Amino acid sequence: MDRVLNIAFIGLHHQHPRWYWPLWNYLPMYRPVAVCERDEAFLHSENELYQLDTYDEVDAVLERDDVDVVMIWEQHSLMPGMVEKAAKAGKHVIVEKPCAADLEGIRVIERVAKEYPDVKISSPYCWRTHRGSELIKQVVDRGDIGDVVAVEARLNAGGAMRYVRDHAMWMLSAEEGGGPMWNLGVHWIDYFQWLLGERVKEVCGQIGGPIGEPFRDIEDQAQSLLRFENGCVGVLDISYGLTESHPGKRDIYVSIRGTRGAVQWSPAWQSLDDNILIVRDGASDEVKQVEKAVVTSEAVEGYCGEMAKSWLEGFALSVIHDENPMVTVSDMVAAIEVVDAFKRSVTSKQFERVVAG
Repeated sequence: MDRVLNIAFIGLHHQHPRWYWPLWNYLPMYRPVAVCERDEAFLHSENELYQLDTYDEVDAVLERDDVDVVMIWEQHSLMPGMVEKAAKAGKHVIVEKPCAADLEGIRVIERVAKEYPDVKISSPYCWRTHRGSELIKQVVDRGDIGDVVAVEARLNAGGAMRYVRDHAMWMLSAEEGGGPMWNLGVHWIDYFQWLLGERVKEVCGQIGGPIGEPFRDIEDQAQSLLRFENGCVGVLDISYGLTESHPGKRDIYVSIRGTRGAVQWSPAWQSLDDNILIVRDGASDEVKQVEKAVVTSEAVEGYCGEMAKSWLEGFALSVIHDENPMVTVSDMVAAIEVVDAFKRSVTSKQFERVVAG
């Protein structure tokens, strides 16, 4: 790959810019050139790490002719407007999930994508690119476990105080889409819709909390029951409820059950080796009926390791070869539509239909 994409980062009051930073050492197709942050004092203190050109106004970054891609790590309500500005300036856009604070915001990004079809816009739903996911996708697509009838996932992370620690206070505001289902649940919503090739049509949600400090108007615990268009049902358990002593501050689990088998996976957040249980009822002699597959990822320093590296490589290729990114704006919208139904269900205390645009 000969072409190098100059990338600028917008928004530093977020955990991910620092956590992603080591990844760029593995991605020669990108050249970080600039950072932008409205909080000028914080910008300069953080740039002791990045050592890039600094800006406190987005427009100044977008005026640079040499910037090819911007990566937006801003508070959720500001993301759609920044995506629109970047697209108007002809910059390709990586916008951190969930991409907006509400359904109206994601509709803005949807409109922008239609107005600027030559601009690539995507969000790093990088669980798709984990090596374990590649294996699971093959098993499901081949029909090894029959028709999928139920899915389940957990994504439980450390407590809300981490957002105080990391200067991202908007994550504690419901108006900013700061709750765990909106901020984290979108990962597994996108994942299952991608894995099954089916959209969620109805959602029933429940929440619990908040409990303790800091003050916030978001939930600690969020559970949802999903109904897919093909009749498959799903359960999501998403929270900021893990205690400080929990290993890795993550509790992650995925289960897919079919009419002739099942897949179970507890992603190895702190290891490179993932163990995946695959059960195939009635398998032939050439295929194991019960398989405990071990998938080993490449050692990559930085947030989400190899799967984030693979996602970022894929986005670069979509820009260079003028192809659709793996995660399209339609996919981004579909995830938010489901979480919007979840929020409405929490209020109505009944199933709510997903409102597709």
